[in-house]
Amino acid sequence: MTKGLFLLQSNKFTLDNIEVAMVCAKCDEIFTKQFPLDLEGQTIEFRCPVCNSVGEADIPFKPIEEREKIEEDLIEPEEEGVEEFDESY
Repeated sequence: MTKGLFLLQSNKFTLDNIEVAMVCAKCDEIFTKQFPLDLEGQTIEFRCPVCNSVGEADIPFKPIEEREKIEEDLIEPEEEGVEEFDESY
């Protein structure tokens, strides 16, 4: 059985997953699919939800700038919470 390719049209990262819009090379239909962040940067195999053909897709990486911004957002509230706790103690 020959594998096809799913072409990445767009992607959106959330805190929990990656939502991608892809085009099936066999039926030319556009569909969206969600993947866990653990699959970021990997090539995975799955079936087209429209024509049921098997294919592969490259799941994108989150840009470094976005990762740094999320890490900063997560660190800042923790530090603020520690300072408030120290002052009230």
